[in-house]
Amino acid sequence: MSLSFTLLAALLAGAPAPVVSYESTTDFSHYGSYSWVFTHAPANMDPTLYRQVRAAVDHSLGAHGFVQSRPGDFAIAFTVGPRSKMHATDFGHYTFYYSPQEAAAHQHWVNRELANRNDHDDTLSIDIYDTYSKHSIWHGIAPVPIVPHTRQAIVEHEVDDVLSLFPPKE
Repeated sequence: MSLSFTLLAALLAGAPAPVVSYESTTDFSHYGSYSWVFTHAPANMDPTLYRQVRAAVDHSLGAHGFVQSRPGDFAIAFTVGPRSKMHATDFGHYTFYYSPQEAAAHQHWVNRELANRNDHDDTLSIDIYDTYSKHSIWHGIAPVPIVPHTRQAIVEHEVDDVLSLFPPKE
């Protein structure tokens, strides 16, 4: 049985739901376009996996009516694995606006959410930032691990699951 088939079976068997966190005071109604934080795969990420996830995010956001633009109303980034492996420099020009307290709180939240999972080294986390303030406004964690060589259909399903919760429905 291949890993992809196992992941697909887990998806169909009712895998856990994505977990999200967001800034409750944010007015999400004015967000209609997006740009990317990363222009290339961050350190410690497989470049092929990066392209797969990025294509899935573009497709999912487009299906929800968002358009890519420079600059967008919000900026999006993602990582695979626990935040303890990420470096501030991986966030490009958002590094300077991502305060040490905000980064520590987010790292703590992601790792706390992943503490009960055995496979948290392969967890997809999607982050959304306000383009103008550069502050994080929304985070989502996919329920099923994403590893190199995962079939694109599974990557798309996981991304869609997470992004279906953006923007938050009040």
